[in-house]
Amino acid sequence: MVFDASGKLPDGILVGNLNVFGSRDECFLVKASLDNDTYPDLDDQELQFTGRYVPVTVAPAPVPSVGDEEVGGWRQEGDDGLGTIFILPTLGIPTGVIGLCVPSSCSSVDVQTGLQSMLGDNVTVTAFTSEVADQTVDLQPADIVVITLLALVGVLLLVGTALDVWLGYRAERQADKLRMTSVVDSPNSRLPQMLHVVEPKPATMQQRKPPVLANWQRVLVAFSLYTNTKKLLDTSTSKGTLRCIHGIRFFSMTWVLLGHAASQITSYDQNFFVALDWFKTVAFQVIDNATLSVDTFYLLSGVVLAYSFCGAYEKRRKFNVFMFYLHRYLRLTPPMAIMVAINATIFVYFGSGPLWPRMVEPQQDICQKDWWRNLLYIQNFTPIEEECLAQTWYLATDMQMFLVSPVILLPLVWKPLWGALWLGFLTVAFLSLRIAIWSTKNLPPTLFSFNVPDVEAAEEMVTQYAYPWMRCTVWLTGIGLGYLLHRLRGRQITLKPWLWLSGWVAAFAIGISVIFGMIGYQMPWQEFSKAVAVSYGGLNRTAWGVAVGWVIFACVTGYGGPINTFLSYPGFIPLSRLTYAGYLIHINVLTLVDGSVKSTVYVDSYRFTYHLLAHVVVSFAAAMLLSLTFEVPFINLEKIMFEPKKSTAGLSGAPLPPAESDLSSDKLTNSPGPEQEAGQTSKE
Repeated sequence: MVFDASGKLPDGILVGNLNVFGSRDECFLVKASLDNDTYPDLDDQELQFTGRYVPVTVAPAPVPSVGDEEVGGWRQEGDDGLGTIFILPTLGIPTGVIGLCVPSSCSSVDVQTGLQSMLGDNVTVTAFTSEVADQTVDLQPADIVVITLLALVGVLLLVGTALDVWLGYRAERQADKLRMTSVVDSPNSRLPQMLHVVEPKPATMQQRKPPVLANWQRVLVAFSLYTNTKKLLDTSTSKGTLRCIHGIRFFSMTWVLLGHAASQITSYDQNFFVALDWFKTVAFQVIDNATLSVDTFYLLSGVVLAYSFCGAYEKRRKFNVFMFYLHRYLRLTPPMAIMVAINATIFVYFGSGPLWPRMVEPQQDICQKDWWRNLLYIQNFTPIEEECLAQTWYLATDMQMFLVSPVILLPLVWKPLWGALWLGFLTVAFLSLRIAIWSTKNLPPTLFSFNVPDVEAAEEMVTQYAYPWMRCTVWLTGIGLGYLLHRLRGRQITLKPWLWLSGWVAAFAIGISVIFGMIGYQMPWQEFSKAVAVSYGGLNRTAWGVAVGWVIFACVTGYGGPINTFLSYPGFIPLSRLTYAGYLIHINVLTLVDGSVKSTVYVDSYRFTYHLLAHVVVSFAAAMLLSLTFEVPFINLEKIMFEPKKSTAGLSGAPLPPAESDLSSDKLTNSPGPEQEAGQTSKE
């Protein structure tokens, strides 16, 4: 049974079936007893053993030098194919995950040492954390702290929701006692429907007001699932809303999810090389270029920041730089901090399987060591494989751009002409720097999955990928567009048909060129020139920002037509509010689903499509959970801390949640998630 449960030579190696998981469940069924007379040196405990499942990988050594003699040296006759899979690394081909079933008395270290000794120095054996059927969880102090924190927040959610519902019920009872009815005509324009009592003595205005809440009540109600969910799902908008941004933000987040989900499924498929045919198709370029979605977020970040900042400054004529930064940090950090804490501690207990240790344990080690980088938003200056929550490199670069934004925004509101010239100079300067880096470092045109003629150049591109000076041109374009929309606020814009039509044609042409421009260069046998690499790599992201910028401009100024109608659909508003939480949690959702598989799968177009769409749905569901527990409640608390002291009334008899303004649809996103007000209290 031990032999049967271990992975053996599979079918289809030549089409990429390199994972041999074996049967993990069968391994757990192994129970053996040795005869005491045959093994007199073993005690009673050692005579009994069960199955231990050990996932291992074998890869070529850094400098392989293997001949036929060495291969034959460890290959033993009569192993019935069990060892045949290990011949791949000696041919320069790394194996996938190989599931071995061994006696429970053996550890992962024992297996790794034994295989390494058997296979020799020409390969590198890695054995991951093993499992047994009756394995128990040994919680560490940090695990207990995180579990306690989650339990505390859970209690606050229950208590806050109960208090919120009770206060609403009490207010409704008070209203019923007053026997109030509505009057259509009201002398106060702000109260289109007044309330009065059908009795000789009408109710006073004080009687009509919901009760003012004590601070402790407001703190508890900040965690109310009832009110926060209602506000999260609210689709109403107010005057001045850039409504098309909600649709753009939702589809950009979906694009991120599709790109990551597509890359992950190849870790356990049976037909990797067959799937390569998909990667060469025109349609797959949409998935392969999903990194452009991040540039859309940079553009939205700049647009919303400039639009809201300039509008708020115009009204208040003052700027508090300390609150500008503090609000931003407090809005972004709590949900990211809890995700870092979970990944550093208890997430490793959420799943199991052949791939699970390989996918989760390295991330846990990194988060335990470098969690502080995330809290300081400097994780983008470490290699991507050494980042805790690797996708948060974007949040770091966006925060770093935010830190220098007053240097760009204040000149725009103080001296508009000089501010515009300064913005233009910075955009051209950083675009020139990007092109120069592409030229001098001989970087490839984009992050090709397979066409990597120069490994060092590709690694350098990955390093440069997350630096703010390499990504800020799109953000600066967004700043300029946001400022332009602010200047045009409330004005009727009239464009001649040939002008707006030319804008749409140019935007579509640029967008299609950026997405599909590398067709014919993505495979290893397809060469590209330096001119192609520099022109595409240096300009593609800025060009994409210009194309999406035109879509926003046309929609806001009345020339969006059916595209604006679609992007402004109210149903996108709640989904767009979930993009920040979705950005933080979607990798964990993907890891939990794909990392817990117990067998390989044959990937065809139907399974691939279903996998992508299912990941989008589940990720947004998980995002709602994260948002309602660690994003919206802490936004509410932050508002209680810093809002001016004034009475807080309720809504429909229930207390008005502190986050009402934050969840209303007229507050726009500066990043993949939190809403933002600019000016004195700019926040994201």
